[in-house]
Amino acid sequence: MNNLAYKEPLELEPIPMMPFEQRKEAERFGKSEAIFEEIEDDYTKLGLIGEEHNKILSYIAAVSRKMDTPLNILVLSSSGAGKSALQDKTLKLTPEEDVIRTSSITDKAIFYMEKDALKNKVLAIEEACGVRDMYALRTLITEGHLTIETVSGCKLRRNTVEGPVSVFQTTTNPDINPETKSRFFILGVDESRSQTQKILSSQRKAHTLEGIIQRASHEEILTKHHCFQRLLRNYAVVNPYAESLFYGDDRLQARRDQPKFLNLCCAVAFLNQMKKEVKYHGELEYIEVDIDDIEMATELASEILGMSLDDLSLPARDLLMQLDEMLPKNKARFDRTFTRREVMEHTGWAKTRLHIHLQELLDYELVVKTGKRNCVEQYKLIYNGEGKNGKKFLIGLM
Repeated sequence: MNNLAYKEPLELEPIPMMPFEQRKEAERFGKSEAIFEEIEDDYTKLGLIGEEHNKILSYIAAVSRKMDTPLNILVLSSSGAGKSALQDKTLKLTPEEDVIRTSSITDKAIFYMEKDALKNKVLAIEEACGVRDMYALRTLITEGHLTIETVSGCKLRRNTVEGPVSVFQTTTNPDINPETKSRFFILGVDESRSQTQKILSSQRKAHTLEGIIQRASHEEILTKHHCFQRLLRNYAVVNPYAESLFYGDDRLQARRDQPKFLNLCCAVAFLNQMKKEVKYHGELEYIEVDIDDIEMATELASEILGMSLDDLSLPARDLLMQLDEMLPKNKARFDRTFTRREVMEHTGWAKTRLHIHLQELLDYELVVKTGKRNCVEQYKLIYNGEGKNGKKFLIGLM
């Protein structure tokens, strides 16, 4: 990972100047074992109700702007559901000097920005439709820089825009380009009736004496987060557990999900850097991902990238449970193969019914085809009993 690229010794980085009490509070926050609970609570005090996982992931993504591989966020929801509120509160918690906010931007505009205009910044675009073409942004995210060469008179001119940059966007269009999906965490806003009730209650409370008193604390909250983020050092992040994590290679989706998950683990560790030992390899200073970081990343990724059994139709879910029961638990996961004939004999299902609901499991990649043996199609069960408690889970992650 390019997080291990050589950097100049960190002693050369200027130490941010701030009042002693503000620094002390920022360091307390950074070393807190309940830092994620505090982040969530501060969003709530700023007026953003619910959206627990979205709050944490958005905050981590904003902080990751200081890394070599930042996270990028695309918030998808219906008009008026609150997608902009999540982005607005995240940007307020980010130091203003590190935020570039725009309603519309063209590819050419990005190419002709100043060299360091986007470096280690959050680029927030109000609506995805405000981007005429995503090519430049996608290239900047992937390559970490943009270069354009033009001819002016008789001279060849080159302009380079350097990253990395963390991109935030909102959209109401669910038809998202697959190339964009592969580079962004797609966040959905809670549009349930219960969430609406909570928001309406919060809006009313804001006009009470208690609400006005709470608003007076906003500046203190923002100052704490700004100071904390200014104190973060651009350490490299090493994941000593990376090769012990396993994404099943039966699903093409894994090619897209695994890099996101690994980067998320590093971003969580980067946020927790004040609680970590700084290690050295020559002149390289780095911190390490620990088990707690991986657990938090898994929780977030399961909620954002994962699926729920409730996403399945009832017959497809029933078929999945019967397949899980049919294939021995003590059998290696990679050997949990079966044929349609075996399933019909076990379940008593008719051929047409099995075809319809097995296809649903194939669409969700809970089951994959493995080829033919003696002219008979073979299937493999990827699902391994997760999510029966109603929680979302990542398919294929071990």
